[in-house]
Amino acid sequence: MQTTLSRQLGRAGRWAGAVALASVGMAQTASLVPGHSSYFPGEDIVLAFHGGPGNAKDWVGIYPEGVAPGSVGSTRWQYVDGTAQGVRGVREGVLTFANGLNLSGVWDAHLLLDDSYTILASAQFTVVEPWATVIRTDKRTYTTGDPITVTFTNSPANPKDWIGIYQAGQTPGGPTSTLWRYTDGTTSGNTGVSDGSVRFDAGLAAAGDYVAYLLANDGYDILATETFFVVLATPSQPRILSVSPANGAGNQPAVINYVATITNGVSKVVPASVALTLNGSAIVHQFAEQNGLVTITSANTELFPPGSPQTYELRFTDDSTPANRFTNTVSVMVANYRNIVLPAPLYFEDFDSTPEGQLPAGWTHVSFTDVQNPDEDFENLDSATYARWTVVNADRFRGSFVTYSNPDNPESWETDYQRVLSVNPLNVLNGRVYNQPLASGRFAFGNSGYRNGVSQVVYLFTPDFDLTGKTDVHLAFHSLWEQNQDSVAAIEYSVNQGQTWLPIAYFLDGPDILTMTNETTGEITVDAIATFTTERGDIARYTDPNTGEEKGGTYGAFIAAPLS
Repeated sequence: MQTTLSRQLGRAGRWAGAVALASVGMAQTASLVPGHSSYFPGEDIVLAFHGGPGNAKDWVGIYPEGVAPGSVGSTRWQYVDGTAQGVRGVREGVLTFANGLNLSGVWDAHLLLDDSYTILASAQFTVVEPWATVIRTDKRTYTTGDPITVTFTNSPANPKDWIGIYQAGQTPGGPTSTLWRYTDGTTSGNTGVSDGSVRFDAGLAAAGDYVAYLLANDGYDILATETFFVVLATPSQPRILSVSPANGAGNQPAVINYVATITNGVSKVVPASVALTLNGSAIVHQFAEQNGLVTITSANTELFPPGSPQTYELRFTDDSTPANRFTNTVSVMVANYRNIVLPAPLYFEDFDSTPEGQLPAGWTHVSFTDVQNPDEDFENLDSATYARWTVVNADRFRGSFVTYSNPDNPESWETDYQRVLSVNPLNVLNGRVYNQPLASGRFAFGNSGYRNGVSQVVYLFTPDFDLTGKTDVHLAFHSLWEQNQDSVAAIEYSVNQGQTWLPIAYFLDGPDILTMTNETTGEITVDAIATFTTERGDIARYTDPNTGEEKGGTYGAFIAAPLS
């Protein structure tokens, strides 16, 4: 038996691996706050983040002002768990970049989504020269009534230099400052101080955004600033920030990763009190606490049945006297996934042992793709390399490609095919979730996207397989097919070495599949003849190099099985 995979696409089409895209839901807007507005060269830089989605590969990158993430590498970066590996998802926390930055100027920091360049939150800070005047608050966030200590460095040391605290948006010299003191800590300004601190014991009574100013010599010339925030007093009890999956969620994978995050208040979660049940039975969970954020996780070891309801209940107490009790219940529905059970294969090919740019022994290809760039270039989707089926290393898709032979095209085009590295948790094979990128190692790649020219038409042929005496034969393959409005994928087989072909499967866009209705029974069925013979303006056409005849224009022009 011999099989073939064929692929055609019109001029307007593009292709990439088919993926399941999950929207990221956050209970609150993500934020990123530097520890200070200004840092000296080589000083540790602290960045606090809050309200992130909690992916292990969420990360924080530091770039020069105005540089877009992804256009160049970040100057400094860390995953949200403070590592270079991204082991644990964290929704809020504090990252320290030891030894900071040595180049003075304005810098942008970004909280970025799940190993991508999607910006969730941004902040800005300045690295100043060692002799610059700097003012700082001892915290960036205070609760109402907290004492506030303001330090200053490299002040001119005039006796009447002073510190004023204003609401954000107010300009010194306009409205009266909310709080103020001379740099010697008095309201008379008797002694000039170059480096020191001033304490406001009563703090601020109103929540809001504020700015601390260091102002020169009883005037309003601004020497340095620091922004800070005042919030209402910390809740007295722990508060559940998020639970995943969300209550009422459907279409859940066969293996669910339960994650609950809790922020401690004045009272804290008692670790020994935490109990997690699934459908009324206790299950094992993991407890972690960092910087007042508690994370409780659990994953089932056996597959949940397709279409089954599952209910988690989390219970815990705090360390108050008497203790407060907390309960959270989440009920979800597992997707109707299919567990594909396959025996040991009669023949298996994963392409990992095939060099890039080649095909395994016995495999052949035919291409009618319009080639306008004759270069062999794995970095350019418009090159001759991608005008045919070829083996490619999946790691190439972690970077970017040149599209339409134009390096200046949008970055979103260049990185579009990174989707082949996505994971679909509904893929279940032999009782195990295929929890890895759809493309890994090396794989056979047939491309029709981001190319110049009229049409892209590529065929791939397997070698002959000796199936003498075999029955109930199945063809199984991991597919990265992405359907486009004018494309067809065909899988056919031959039992006479390609003289004639028989159908296995065809993939078409739904609106292009024509149907007919039985007038007696009302039954609606696919009209294969009409579907494959109807001419359409967006279906590929090519010139047969042997006869000079133009072919294409219908989906049936690209399949070998007889239409019936």
